[in-house]
Amino acid sequence: MELELVGILGMIFIILAWIPETLQNFREKGKNLNFAFVGLYFFGSAFLAYHALLLKDTVFLTLNTIATIIALFNGYLIFAYRKKVGKRKR
Repeated sequence: MELELVGILGMIFIILAWIPETLQNFREKGKNLNFAFVGLYFFGSAFLAYHALLLKDTVFLTLNTIATIIALFNGYLIFAYRKKVGKRKR
């Protein structure tokens, strides 16, 4: 029980750290995001989520699933912003 509590607290702190960063990326329409970083982060988190699923580790499964969703959202911001910028240049 104590070990799980430590894991849950760690997960909460990491997620809380991502919230302001993700909100800033949304406000800036993803213009300061590196696509290679976001792509690697997405695949890394997805594989770690699958690994946690196989191990039946709820804490790491939840954390890495959320990380995968955040990376996917940031990837969306990159493409949505580039698409709008491309239309303006024409």
